Amino acid sequence: MKRYLYNYQTIVEFSEPVTAHAVMLRCQPAANAFQTIEQEHVIVSPGYWTNAGTDAFGNRILFGGASEPHTVFAYVSTGIVATDTYFQKQRGENMFLYSQPSQLTQLNEAMRKAALTDDGATTAEKARQLCHRVYEMMAYEPETTTVETPATEVFGRRCGVCQDYAHLMIAFCRANGLPARYVNGFLEGTGQTHAWVEVFDGYSWQGYDPTHDRQLLQQGYVKIAHGRDSTDCPVSRGMFRGQAIQQTQISVTLQEL
Repeated sequence: MKRYLYNYQTIVEFSEPVTAHAVMLRCQPAANAFQTIEQEHVIVSPGYWTNAGTDAFGNRILFGGASEPHTVFAYVSTGIVATDTYFQKQRGENMFLYSQPSQLTQLNEAMRKAALTDDGATTAEKARQLCHRVYEMMAYEPETTTVETPATEVFGRRCGVCQDYAHLMIAFCRANGLPARYVNGFLEGTGQTHAWVEVFDGYSWQGYDPTHDRQLLQQGYVKIAHGRDSTDCPVSRGMFRGQAIQQTQISVTLQEL
């Protein structure tokens, strides 16, 4: 068992005042078999109201908004989480959702060939092969893709960020009949939110991080949410009334205590 202090901060600046700003946030650690939330605090900009709930995938969400004109929206999520070995037992999930191509994990014929695994390999062995294959295939290059870049385009570019690595590995897993899902959360250290993959081995969901070529994750990761791909579980999503251009700054720290 390890204990981590997490701190997640987001500041959104608008080029001119906006009104009727509605937000949905996934910024709190998940409560599951390998994560215990010891303390948590969420602070949002004055004038914003929030309510807690869950989405269709069981992820924790905060939804709310502000009606008065404003040019900044900021929030902080901080607390302490105790983590055990990373795994999560099946809890009535519809495996069909995680076995079929989704919006950002579609396949083409070249990808199917690239996703071939060894005959007779176990689920865990196949997942390890595919995690390493994506790591070897890709180059980490920020600002070469967007949040809407599909796996087919990532495969052609052979570069991107953690979200793209995860989408490509998920596509490869599903091509082999392995249920796989997208995960976002915090990685030990300082930076931004991170994305990785969970693969169902017939008993439980196991974690794989193709960005860093880490198989069967153990510690150093705090999960926030999961879905078929990143469109199901963005950390933040919002809409407002106005013509403003927005700029977003994100800072994440995860430190072992």
